[in-house]
Amino acid sequence: NGKYERTMPEHSWNNNNIVTNLFLYQLQRHSDHHAFPTRPFQALRHFDEAPELPSGYASMLLPAMIPSWWFKIMDKRVFDHYKGDLNKASIYPKRRASIFKKFGAVDKLLNK
Repeated sequence: NGKYERTMPEHSWNNNNIVTNLFLYQLQRHSDHHAFPTRPFQALRHFDEAPELPSGYASMLLPAMIPSWWFKIMDKRVFDHYKGDLNKASIYPKRRASIFKKFGAVDKLLNK
């Protein structure tokens, strides 16, 4: 509805990758860190409702540096995470129309 809400695990992307876990101090569970920032990294938990990256953080660095590759990998995951309701996603305004068109979604901002 456009109002701010408390950060919850479903607002951050995780990846339960053992290499990420070992080298980046439980970074794969950063949804728990964002939702509960005072929790020690050793005690961070996995949440099933948190979205999952397709691979570990280290292997996602290269696609993150090549935007077309990143969007090819991630757009469908965002669509699936929000169960088709892209109005819940934070989308770069200049890409909004093309993303909604790509997935045949209804943009509530246009229907006001």
